[in-house]
Amino acid sequence: MKIGFPRALFYFDYFPFWAGFFHRLDIEVVTSPATHRQILEQGLKKASDETCLPLKLLAGHIQALKDVDAIFLPRMVSVEADTYSCPKFLGIPESILTAVPAGVSVLTVVLNWRKGRNQVLTDLQVFGKQLGKSKADIQEAFREAQEWQKRYQDSMGTGWDFEASMQEIERRATKCSTNYQIEHEPLEETREEGVVLKDTDRLRIALVGHSYLTQESYASLNLLGRLREKTEVELVQHIKQEECDAHLLGLRKKLFWNHSRQIFGAGNKFVADHAIDGIIYLSCFGCGTDSMVQEMLARKARERHKPYMMVTLDEHSGEAGLVTRLEAFLDMVERRKIHEGHVSTYGERLDRDSNAL
Repeated sequence: MKIGFPRALFYFDYFPFWAGFFHRLDIEVVTSPATHRQILEQGLKKASDETCLPLKLLAGHIQALKDVDAIFLPRMVSVEADTYSCPKFLGIPESILTAVPAGVSVLTVVLNWRKGRNQVLTDLQVFGKQLGKSKADIQEAFREAQEWQKRYQDSMGTGWDFEASMQEIERRATKCSTNYQIEHEPLEETREEGVVLKDTDRLRIALVGHSYLTQESYASLNLLGRLREKTEVELVQHIKQEECDAHLLGLRKKLFWNHSRQIFGAGNKFVADHAIDGIIYLSCFGCGTDSMVQEMLARKARERHKPYMMVTLDEHSGEAGLVTRLEAFLDMVERRKIHEGHVSTYGERLDRDSNAL
């Protein structure tokens, strides 16, 4: 059996989990190619105008999956206790059906950690019946999936990007005659592509936002790549969950959305970290959760006089405007760093000598 996995949305955070799950079941997983113009154009045709850019990309990636027996579209209700995923995540299996090619079936399963681990396993075992797998098979696959996901999160916590992390996982996954194992070796200490250097004189910029946009090169106009040419970049996914949680303790009310919790927690850490020279928040037009979280983080940055820029993209965004804004922002951050913070980011006078003109 060959299952298609679209390279969009939940791919960037949870593909390691599902890759490990299907790997243990001896089911081949095929991903769609990296986003290009034709994929975006197909997505625009299949998705409604009101949907956000990531959902339009998902529709395009579903169209790009060829020669597969089924397309896998999980319903990610919640990935941690007491939170929910974005409402659009919850409705993906139904809302995106028009993009599924004729003759291709859709496989879906509910993943809801609000109900606890046992319920998640039960739901997966029900799903396993569709695949012709026993409860014991699914239990082993669930264990394998969690190991792959943990390995991914650990590697991201050391500063790797998604592609480097997945290559590392697959390299260390060995297939034995009776079982699959992941070798828990320490990560290489040498510099690899995608690893953030902690000791450097270059500017350090935090790129904040959903991983399916910050690490989506085509849709983000290669913002991450442009930043890496001139700076060292920290991502939300580089911050471990316990650190994010620690920077959420001051909230009067817990955020509902698990991705927003991670983004705001990591953003707060970046604001408080003196080694971070500036923050760029990347969002897509029409994102409801970002409309609130971005404003909350902007206020925190303003309180700490941390350079902050908001970038909103959609399918009509062009490179020229982004490049101009990015260069201006980095120039401002560089001058501010050279002049020891005397250059204001928000219009206030920061001169230490009150008699200065």
